[in-house]
Amino acid sequence: MLLRLPPIAVLASVLAACCLGAAWPLAAQTRPAQVLLIRHGHKDGNAGNYNLSRRGLERSQSLAGLIPACFGKVSRIVTYAFNPETGKNARSYQSAVALAVASGVNIRMDNGSESDSREAGRRILGDPADAGGLVVVFWEHRRLPLLAAGLGWATMPAMADDDFDTLDQLRYPAGVEDPVVRRFSQAQLLANPRLCPALPSLPINPAPRAPSP
Repeated sequence: MLLRLPPIAVLASVLAACCLGAAWPLAAQTRPAQVLLIRHGHKDGNAGNYNLSRRGLERSQSLAGLIPACFGKVSRIVTYAFNPETGKNARSYQSAVALAVASGVNIRMDNGSESDSREAGRRILGDPADAGGLVVVFWEHRRLPLLAAGLGWATMPAMADDDFDTLDQLRYPAGVEDPVVRRFSQAQLLANPRLCPALPSLPINPAPRAPSP
C-alpha cells in the first residue's frame, strides 16, 4: 500500500531537501581555495604624496614573480579603493599593478572597502567566480583585521604602522568552516623562492575575536 502525503507535506519535503540541505555545501563550494592578504607597499612618509616609495615599487615588482611561484596561479586581484580625484589610498592599487601585468589578471578595486571592509571580505568569499582559486588582496593596513573577519579570520592582530613585510595566507579546506592561516615574511620568501612552500610560518598572536556586527 502506498503512503500518500498531503500536497503541502510533499512541498515542504522538497523545499527542505533542495534548499536547506544544499545551502551549506553550496556556500563551501563558492569559496576560494586560498586568499593572500598583503598590506600595500612601502611609503615615504615625508614625500607628501599618496604613492609608493621606490622601495615599495621594487617590492611589488618582486612579488609579481614570487606569488605565482609560491602559491599558484592567480585567479583574482582585489584592492582597497582610492580616490581618483586626489589619489588618496592609491598605494594598494599601485602595489597590485606589477602582479596584474605579470599574471594577466585584471585588478578589481572594491569601492565599498573604506565604508565596510568586513563586508568586502564576505564579498570575496561569496563570489562563485573565485571558487577554488587564488585571490590576492592588497589593502590598507588599519582595515586589514576587519577584512580578515569578513574572510572568516576573526582574530587577526593589528598590523604595525611600519610593517610592510607581512604576508598572510588563508586556506579554505573542504568541510572546514574557518580558514587555516599561515603568516610569512615577504623578505624570507624572496630569499628562498625554491623553498617557499616548505618555509615555516611566523607566529601570530591572536587578537580578541572581533564582535559580529
